[in-house]
Amino acid sequence: MTMNISWLTRNVACASLLTGTATLVAGNLLALMNQPGDGTFAATLAMVSGGPGLWLLAATLAIAGPILWIPGLLAAGALPGTKPAAGTRPPRPGRVPAALGSLLLAVGMAVGVGHFALFFGVLGSAADSGLPAGTAERMVTAEDGYVLGSVLLWVFLAGLTFGTLLLALGLRMAKAVPVWVPVAALAFTVTNFMGGSVPTLVGAAALLATFVPMALALRARDAALAAPAANSGPSGRSTRQTA
Repeated sequence: MTMNISWLTRNVACASLLTGTATLVAGNLLALMNQPGDGTFAATLAMVSGGPGLWLLAATLAIAGPILWIPGLLAAGALPGTKPAAGTRPPRPGRVPAALGSLLLAVGMAVGVGHFALFFGVLGSAADSGLPAGTAERMVTAEDGYVLGSVLLWVFLAGLTFGTLLLALGLRMAKAVPVWVPVAALAFTVTNFMGGSVPTLVGAAALLATFVPMALALRARDAALAAPAANSGPSGRSTRQTA
């Protein structure tokens, strides 16, 4: 199936991918710079209590990133199936993995909003409550083990992991993105399951290397559709000179 993506939709989708990616990268770097020294729950609780504004900013970035991302992800998934302009080649391969990947990513991001709201909200509430660290830790641990929190987390991770890989693969099959994009997507998904400063920095770079080319592909598609029109007269015939 083919479809047209309007000029406005492509530009909004491009902005969606760029701002969503930048927001998520900023959130990851903010979390990295504010990691508690010894990594214990008491240190984490003290960090949240000592900087409630910073914690709220981190929560806002974590929640806003997926929301901003969704429109761009869905538009990027439709790129291989976009109806070509007159005189251009038919839609390229990769439609199914790209469309499936974008759908999985969109679902994962929508669920991720709930996951992040629950995570930041519960820990922020525990810090504001003034409860002893041991009591607050039991409360947060109970929330982590509750079925709702577990389902939200795993659906988010599954959508992010498989959706990213499928979307990158589909767009590469359609030759809409450079060859390194699926490699960057694999690096990004692997580092999501690793801790520490180095994996976080590598993951942030891989996130940019994966999704910025997708945003640029939306703009490139806009230029590709405009080119035939620029070379055609009112009747649709080419205005180029022939020898």
